[in-house]
Amino acid sequence: WDFCISNLLVKTGIGLSVGIVASALIFKRKSWPIAISTGFGIGVSYAECQKTFNPTAIPGVKIIKNSSKTSE
Repeated sequence: WDFCISNLLVKTGIGLSVGIVASALIFKRKSWPIAISTGFGIGVSYAECQKTFNPTAIPGVKIIKNSSKTSE
């Protein structure tokens, strides 16, 4: 959980910062770039936490169990 919470804070902060800069420099101080980039940060963080807690949810990943028998 610690990784997920810290990842959420970092990604949200980066998204917020990028949104503020984009809003100030490119979009004439509109608020929608801030909301969209913050949402992107939250979404990326959520996806990474989902991969951490459930690695079988990643497309193309197959978990193979080791058998206790060794063939000689």
